[in-house]
Amino acid sequence: MQTKELIKSIILGILVLTSIILTVMIWNFSPDVKDTYSDTQKESTKAIGARYDKDAVQVMTPLQMVHVHRDKIEGAAATPYVNSLVNIFHQQHISKVEEFQNDNVLSLDALSNNLIVLDYPTDTPLAMYLNEVMNVPAKVPSNFKFNRIVLDIGKRNHVDVYAIDAQRQRAIKMSTDVPVAKVNKHLNHMSTNLEPYTDILTDQTTVNKATYLYAPKAPKDLRTYRTIFSNINVEDLNSILFDDTPIVRATKSGNTTYNNNTGMVNYDANNETYSYTNLSEDEHSTRDMNVSIPRTFDYINKHGGFTDDFRLFKANSEKGEMVYQMFVNGRPIFDSTIRNQIRVIWGERGIFEYSRGLLKTNVTVDNGEKPKALPEAEEVRSDLASNGGVDFSKVQQMVVGYRMITNDASSDGLEIQHNSQFVPTWYIKYNGGWYEFKNGELIKP
Repeated sequence: MQTKELIKSIILGILVLTSIILTVMIWNFSPDVKDTYSDTQKESTKAIGARYDKDAVQVMTPLQMVHVHRDKIEGAAATPYVNSLVNIFHQQHISKVEEFQNDNVLSLDALSNNLIVLDYPTDTPLAMYLNEVMNVPAKVPSNFKFNRIVLDIGKRNHVDVYAIDAQRQRAIKMSTDVPVAKVNKHLNHMSTNLEPYTDILTDQTTVNKATYLYAPKAPKDLRTYRTIFSNINVEDLNSILFDDTPIVRATKSGNTTYNNNTGMVNYDANNETYSYTNLSEDEHSTRDMNVSIPRTFDYINKHGGFTDDFRLFKANSEKGEMVYQMFVNGRPIFDSTIRNQIRVIWGERGIFEYSRGLLKTNVTVDNGEKPKALPEAEEVRSDLASNGGVDFSKVQQMVVGYRMITNDASSDGLEIQHNSQFVPTWYIKYNGGWYEFKNGELIKP
């Protein structure tokens, strides 16, 4: 018995001593974070903004929303609240898909007198949009592209959605399980922000409420804004696109060229623009926008490239080019350079070309001037229709945007920050390009 008790005492003593040693080790333990911190720091140098900061619904947005209820037409620029209308369809069900086509113009006689029209700045593949933005599974033609969505909220308990192509000759109708009451509730919440709009007939393809061109009737109370920018670091972009491989730098007349075996960059210090070409990528870009748009969105989002309110503004399937343009207060910003844009061409495996401005907004404030009014839409229409150099049938959209006025940068780089303004201006989409309307003329930004 004494032997057993002695063994028990020894074991107990060992356990107590072990417990004390382990407790001391825990108190004094300091994890080796060197590798973890190094990896995190390395990753952080490869981003120019917050990673994955944008949702697809924030980037692939309408240009404007118009509510057509009998003879009353009201609308708004694409503010976040307008864009959130799309969220109503998130993970909802489409019970039926129908296609309509007409060689002249769509009639869509079944439409009610209560519609919401969402106009988009570019042709967008419907299959990609349903999947990436609305998150609504549906079998639709993969080659169908739209630049207008019409929500019929006047006939039944659930919303019918029409996606209409740019030629106004083809439409896809989708019967949904989204309650009309849910859309009306959203519409009521934003009713105070709606302003009078008008419908405009441009040619034989815009002859009914589904196909009219819609524009603000008499834009007023528009403010000019001053903006202070900061600069995106060129080396940060280089580390992303060159993947930290050795590069050669050469500077001449304000332009700096970086290159290695896989890529080449031209940095224009005067205009604060950056253009990259991937020499290891096939020059034949991917033309399928169902593939290219999601891939470019993910790529830019991954390295925090949406440093401001950038939105998909152009998707050119012939060139394989996508343009993301800067917006403020739901309105597009126009500039003569690419300071307001991100331009991307996707190759077979990755980025082929990547160009952008190197300015990002720090502060945007009212410049203190009296709000201004722009010419009424009817005046703009009349001036363009009577201009012998303009084929009015090629007018595709009329919106209020902002002209970016920026003086040349001084040697210390501060002048560009002190003298940047966003001035409200009429912009016209004409024959596929965007122009400023000024004194009856169309002027390239």
